Amino acid sequence: MSNERQPRRLNTSGAHSTGASHSAPASSGRKISRSGTSAAPSSSARPVQHAPAHAHPQTAQRPAGSRSGQARPAQQRPSQGRPSQGQTYHSSAAQKKRRKKKGGFLKPLLVTLLSIVLVLAVGLGAAYKWVVHSISPEGGMPSIPQIINTPSEFEGDVMNILVCGVDWEDGRHYSNDAQSNDGMTDMIMYVSFDVKNRKISMLQIPRDTYPGEDYKHGKTGKINAVALRNDGMPSLMQLINEQYKLPVDHYVTINMQSLKEIIDLFGGIEVYIPRDISFKGSKLEQGYRNLQGDAAEFFVRNRNYGQGDLARLEMQRYFYQGLFKRIRTATVWDIAKLTPVALKYVETSIPIDDLISLGVSFLKVDSADIMMCKLPTYSAAGGYNGLSVQVCDVAKTTDLLNQYFRTYGGPVNELNVPTLPVAGESSDPNVQYMGQLDTESEGAQPAE
Repeated sequence: MSNERQPRRLNTSGAHSTGASHSAPASSGRKISRSGTSAAPSSSARPVQHAPAHAHPQTAQRPAGSRSGQARPAQQRPSQGRPSQGQTYHSSAAQKKRRKKKGGFLKPLLVTLLSIVLVLAVGLGAAYKWVVHSISPEGGMPSIPQIINTPSEFEGDVMNILVCGVDWEDGRHYSNDAQSNDGMTDMIMYVSFDVKNRKISMLQIPRDTYPGEDYKHGKTGKINAVALRNDGMPSLMQLINEQYKLPVDHYVTINMQSLKEIIDLFGGIEVYIPRDISFKGSKLEQGYRNLQGDAAEFFVRNRNYGQGDLARLEMQRYFYQGLFKRIRTATVWDIAKLTPVALKYVETSIPIDDLISLGVSFLKVDSADIMMCKLPTYSAAGGYNGLSVQVCDVAKTTDLLNQYFRTYGGPVNELNVPTLPVAGESSDPNVQYMGQLDTESEGAQPAE
């Protein structure tokens, strides 16, 4: 990697410097005539009269060859703007007229420029407010308790964000609007972005994780219903803080309906498929493939595995790897195409300026420093209300969070995660770095 602290060398061969070292010296009362010759300033209060030769005896005594004393013939002296002998008039009115004529084109030019700047400022301000309003929740920013935020001494160095994919399906929605963000948070990921050290740690939380009884979940016993059944994302953020002792600064929700649009706008995403996948007539074969919108949606949503949703979380990592790689090569035109989709399907509490700053910082993070893991869980022995749920392995989770997510603060000895009677062994957190997935996918040949 290059040393980014080295100063950039700018090509200034075609630049026009406006620095003081290149500015012209200040004029000491002299004016430059349009012909390019210097002209002495004339008084605007009294007429200019030609002095007789005998009025300067010292000048008359100078040698004829002296440049300083050599008299110029009267016919060679510039006569523009000077009265002839015998004429007496004040030239202030004429000079004002000339100044007005000279500066006449500057005034409308300045007015035009100022008008353009004003229009741009108003337009940018309106655009800024529109973007913030569009991706912010209805009714303004939610009231999020400050106590759950990252400690102030680490502010600016670390930002912790809860990222959720809202799954809207027939029979599960509550607003009859496929574009709404009021579905189940079927994808839940806690992202700790160490901006200072350029590292990202991501924790996948299974949607079927048991949330306890302090938060409503519609008798499902699953964490994916908490935001919907309580006060939205602030409730889910508070649960993460209370139970897992993790600070949460902001949230981002992405309606899963946008997935196909995003992929198609990108022209597809190259993803490594680690094994054959088939379900209800849809099929993806193992290999390195360019997935279009429909295929990408099938790959991300499919749960037809022996471990169900837990296996899906691991498969989704290959999609994230391909998506991150594509984002790093995104052009301005790509961003322009994606903006309407983001405004339509994304909601966040992150201020727009911080969002842009995070995006720039993300591009500087090496894939070897992006870590992904999943919450280790057991299967509930008796389920919950007839439904299969996952129960957090508290001991494993405590160690996992202390090692990868509390690197800027002290460790915690215990969590407040609720539990149920469990069966079998807990799942492995399966810690992986994006660089490992890059190597695995690059070793595969693109499928024909």
